[in-house]
Order: sequence, then C-alpha cells, then structure tokens
Amino acid sequence: MRYIEPIRFIRRRFADKIKPELQLAVVCFRDVRSSAILINKLHATPMQQPILSGMDNPGDRSYVYESKINNIPIAVISGCFWGGPQTAMVVEELACLGVKYIIGFGLAGSISSDIPKCTHIVASKGLVTDGTSRAYTKVVSVDADDKLLGILQSSRPNYEIIPVNIATVDAIYQETDIAVQEWTNLGAQAINMETTPLYAASTFCGVKSLWLGYISDCLVDNRWDDWWGLPESLDEQSADITISLLESIVSKQR
Repeated sequence: MRYIEPIRFIRRRFADKIKPELQLAVVCFRDVRSSAILINKLHATPMQQPILSGMDNPGDRSYVYESKINNIPIAVISGCFWGGPQTAMVVEELACLGVKYIIGFGLAGSISSDIPKCTHIVASKGLVTDGTSRAYTKVVSVDADDKLLGILQSSRPNYEIIPVNIATVDAIYQETDIAVQEWTNLGAQAINMETTPLYAASTFCGVKSLWLGYISDCLVDNRWDDWWGLPESLDEQSADITISLLESIVSKQR
C-alpha cells in the first residue's frame, strides 16, 4: 500500500469547498515572465482557492490559473520549476482532480550538434536517468502519448517542431563531461529536469501527457552556449504552438 496518497490531500483540501471540474491542464516549467506570456494569451485568471500542494498563493503571486477554450476549462499551472519531485506531485494531484490530458510547457538544453539553440521541440521520449522517474517505472524510457503526438502533428503549427529524446537530470550543477557523455550514449539529444517524470507519473496515473518547448541553451563539444539573451519572440511562438495544440485537443473532444 501507499502510505501518503494524493487523494487524501485532495479530499481534505476540498472538504468544504467546490472541487474544480478539470480535464485538461498545462504545466509551465518556466520562469514567471515566460509563463505569463502563455497565461495572458489564454486570458487565464487565478483560481481563488488552494488547488495543489505548495501552490496556494502565499501572497506574492498566483500559481494556478483557469482558462477556457470553447467553454472547456483548462488549468494552467505556473511555478513548477524544480524538477522531478514537484512534477510528479503535480501530476498525481491533477489526476485526482480528474485531469485526463497534461501538456508540459518547458525548455531543454541541447547536447547534440544536430539540435541548435532556439529550435522548437517536442519530447518523443523521456529517458529514465533521474531518481523520481524510477519510483514510477522500471523501464529505461517512457514515450510521449501517441494520441497527443498525433494531434500536435495534425494541428499544423506555424513553426517546425523537432522530435527529440530528453534525459532528465536531478542536479543542474553536476552536468559534467562524464554525465553528458553517459546521456548521449543512452540516445539523449537534450536534457532538462522534468520531462521523464512527467511522462512516467502520467503513465502511472493513466493520464495522457506531452511535453513541448524549445532549446534554450547548448552544451556541445565541452562548450556551453547559455540561455541569456534569447529573443522574447521564442516564448511568443512557443505559446502559440501550445495554444494551437490545446485548441486541437478540445476540438477532438467535442
């Protein structure tokens, strides 16, 4: 048995409140500015009650927003910065709230010369290279949901989107030459802190998920091309791709 189950927290949190009806959620694995671009484009507004653990609007900002596309409510989760444990908690609690589809809105660092900075990408596969994912699966990799990947491809976005294999890291300050070579040997083309836990926890919970984003920095041939100075248009484009996907998902549900 599991001793700490998310459904217990959800039941207590909404014992005397109305639990939101949600089927679709976007989880922003980005900073406040980048997340705000998507939130504003969706005309999303803050939810006025605590929804998720650790994201209860302590006064400085809101974390959980709600938007609608064709009257279908969509949760937008901002501030999911710090990798696997937080990602898995969010997925499990969203599943308890009835969410069936989760879209990740993130960034990744390329470790392949074939995937340059500023490339729009979709994670076709997450490699199990982190501790959190191993709590959810025994396989070496977890795939994007085929249905959502097909919807993305058929939604005809205005920008080319490259499928990549992403490895997940637990410690960003320990991305050594040896570690990068190990990820490359496993078939990784890019790295971040959340894609594989998103896919692994979603599979465990019976939720369909897909991670989208762009390459923010590159670490190739022992040289790091960092993320400072990226054009804001990238975030605008990435938000447009994500919204196009959401609209296509909603249209398929009608």
